[in-house]
Amino acid sequence: MDVFFRMAREFPVRTGIFTFGLPLFALLQLINGIVYDGLLPLIGLFAALTAAYSVQVTTYHVAAYRRETLSQQWIENK
Repeated sequence: MDVFFRMAREFPVRTGIFTFGLPLFALLQLINGIVYDGLLPLIGLFAALTAAYSVQVTTYHVAAYRRETLSQQWIENK
């Protein structure tokens, strides 16, 4: 979690889009489907896949940020 917050401070836009933007978009699609009588199972599947993608992309960005941070520390200590 500490690495995530450091990454969020360093890259707030990217973190916000992938971590909070995608699930918000999925929620808005669900609301839109309810209001306009859309195919809720299909919209629900889309929302679930979007949320899962958000988790995967955020995990990837945290791992890449951590790897970059560790690489920089290793180069500085060398």
